[in-house]
Amino acid sequence: MGEGFLDVLPAYDIGIGGVAVSVSHDFRGCDIDEPVKLIITIGSDRPFSAQGIIRHLSKHASGHLYGVQFTKIAVGHVRRIQRYVEAVLAEGGESK
Repeated sequence: MGEGFLDVLPAYDIGIGGVAVSVSHDFRGCDIDEPVKLIITIGSDRPFSAQGIIRHLSKHASGHLYGVQFTKIAVGHVRRIQRYVEAVLAEGGESK
């Protein structure tokens, strides 16, 4: 997340509008309204790319929580996220 570096981050929550990621450390230059590029993996499915804008920053039990609103994501990938969320909700869980 951010320009010039790559980090594997666990998603705290995901939906068709965006994703929240938990970061154990702070990212310099990753502030509200900053654009980011993401590579997202859902389960064992093939990873896909998306772009977004940081809309929310907060402290989290394990560090920082960044809420990213998707700004550029393929329709097929939105459908994959939707199917994932529906499957998790059908199981009575949360979309982590």
